[in-house]
Amino acid sequence: PTRHWLQPKRIAVKDGKVAGIELEYTALEDGKLTTTGETGIIAAEQIFKAIGQTFQASGLGALQMESGRIVVDAAGRTSLAKIWAGGDCVLGGEDLTVSAVAMGRDCAESINQALAADAPLASAVA
Repeated sequence: PTRHWLQPKRIAVKDGKVAGIELEYTALEDGKLTTTGETGIIAAEQIFKAIGQTFQASGLGALQMESGRIVVDAAGRTSLAKIWAGGDCVLGGEDLTVSAVAMGRDCAESINQALAADAPLASAVA
């Protein structure tokens, strides 16, 4: 099920290992999220912390931006030659973690193809 506006409360631990994450529900009141007091736990073996950041494109010249995010093609290429981007600085999907991992994979494949195209062909010496 889709869950929105959950606020992490604590990491649930069992036998010294991560067992889940306790979250508190929030509601939008007067344009701000406020806690409701209702909590729940999502079972998990691993938890990744995503922190909010602001991207400053100054000094990057003609890097194409939209709504404060870097514009990329399907392979992660930006408007600048030999520059790829992915993750939360890019316009993307709803699930940031899944999107960022997929973007990393796609960028790596694209970078590999670009480097292979630039590499001189090997020749055999007998």
